[in-house]
Amino acid sequence: MPNSTPPSPSAKTLYLRLLGYALRFWPVFAASVAGMAVYSLTNTGFLWAIKTVTDDGFVHQNPDKLGLLPWLLFSLLSLRALSGFASNFGMRWVERRTVEAIRLDAFRRLMTLPVSFFDANSAGVVTSKLTYDTEQMASASTKVVIPVVRDSLTIVGLLGYMIYLNWHLTLIFVVMAPVMAFYLRRRTPYLRQAGKQVQESVGEMTKALEESVSGQRVVKIFGGAEYENQRFAKAVGTNRRAQIRLGRMSGTNSMVVEIIAAAALSWIVYYAVGKFTAGEFAAFVGAVLMLIAPIKSLTNLNEVLQVGLAAAQSVFGLMDSVPEQNEGERQLQRAQGEIEFRHVNLRYENAKRDALHELNFVVKPGEKVALVGRSGGGKSSLVNLLPRFYELQQGLILLDGIDIRALELQSLRTQFALVSQDVVLFNDTVFNNIAYGALRGASEEQVIAAAKAAYAWEFIQQLPGGLQSEIGDRGVRLSGGQRQRLAIARAILKDAPVLLLDEATSALDTESEKHVQAALDHLMQDRTTLIIAHRLSTIENADRILVMEKGEIVESGTHAELLANSAHYARLYQKQFH
Repeated sequence: MPNSTPPSPSAKTLYLRLLGYALRFWPVFAASVAGMAVYSLTNTGFLWAIKTVTDDGFVHQNPDKLGLLPWLLFSLLSLRALSGFASNFGMRWVERRTVEAIRLDAFRRLMTLPVSFFDANSAGVVTSKLTYDTEQMASASTKVVIPVVRDSLTIVGLLGYMIYLNWHLTLIFVVMAPVMAFYLRRRTPYLRQAGKQVQESVGEMTKALEESVSGQRVVKIFGGAEYENQRFAKAVGTNRRAQIRLGRMSGTNSMVVEIIAAAALSWIVYYAVGKFTAGEFAAFVGAVLMLIAPIKSLTNLNEVLQVGLAAAQSVFGLMDSVPEQNEGERQLQRAQGEIEFRHVNLRYENAKRDALHELNFVVKPGEKVALVGRSGGGKSSLVNLLPRFYELQQGLILLDGIDIRALELQSLRTQFALVSQDVVLFNDTVFNNIAYGALRGASEEQVIAAAKAAYAWEFIQQLPGGLQSEIGDRGVRLSGGQRQRLAIARAILKDAPVLLLDEATSALDTESEKHVQAALDHLMQDRTTLIIAHRLSTIENADRILVMEKGEIVESGTHAELLANSAHYARLYQKQFH
């Protein structure tokens, strides 16, 4: 299927979209900006106060103003402190709300993405996007605004006051501005690229960490600790180099701007001698010195902004990913369970051949159909098409005579219960793992009944907290057989009309398998069931067995019929039992 990469959005587009999140909280945002404006005005007011104190307090020693000068300074600095606190705290509040909003929107979109997205993107990289990258975005949306507004207004106020004192000398400083702007403009693309490299390196670090932690048993048994150390060290080293490069570029920019400002200041001091009173000179030089800090701050902001924009491109890229197709509008209360495949073809992206090719078969309501064959034959692909984890390229799949694409996605998936070989449990209680998702409303009696039917109740009672026992990450505190039985209990509780069993008893010991197989046999009564099986002994009682090879059905019939044919199934059976 074609996959055209959309062009990268411009910095302006990214920033306006990012700023839109902050502006959702515009009353606090506006109040913070107003606080910054007051804070900036106090800088100019402070220079005026210095001039007044110097001329009237020290030079002329005006007795009428000596008593007022301390109160003037106290009032001015108190106003500065209050406005600074209000603006910083307000922006901090907006920043945290912005992070929350971005994370929630990104996670909501993540939950709508197709299985193919998760096949192509590691959990570590996706986690990094929703944690580290969103923090960088928030910094760009709010932390950039604070100095941009505050420092820009400070610069305007100081330049205005300098022009008031002596516009000729002020021009010396002003002509330096285009030089600074030209230099920074040339450096910005490099900063943004460096910021992007930092994002990617954090993603690689998170991926290496997540995989080594989740795979600890394999790491230990195969002696992989040194390899994992090297892999993580490589990712950390890449991050260090990217951060240092970013810091070097940002520091160089700041240094160049300071040198240009220092040159302007030295010229001003040279020409100012003899043209000012003591107070005017102190105020003018003070203004020049005070200008350096906001200019330097705005220069450093370029780093925060470019890193934030790189993060925004990463997160918005996730949020703009195409969700699962859910154009169906029909609702199905409870399916009878008839399944039909008509000329179904499936090919995964970048694959050389079809995973499924020209499949045609019908499963009657309540029929128990087993899928067997060698690995890679297409059994799991076939089952994954039913709840639309993947989209077929050609053909039709019908449920009760209805094209599954015409059904609303949630309504379609309500019709299926899945128990797979790869048991998925959550770091939660036993109760919440059985009554998961849409089953949250189940009563304790219903959960216990499902646990008993799955032969899980006996071991659940032995746990310290019973149903409320925490089972650890991915059910690590339970045995393989116990995890499998919890998954079966979850499927039993759902009571769906169609069961999808992918090696559902593979992790069980002989005794547990006997119990669970009996529970599954009871559960499968009056339900359509598709069973993927490698152990052929578990599906001898199936109503029909489909033998798959290279994405095609090469044989179909009952266990006895297929053995009598002495073909594909018979050879598989003989390999297992002889």
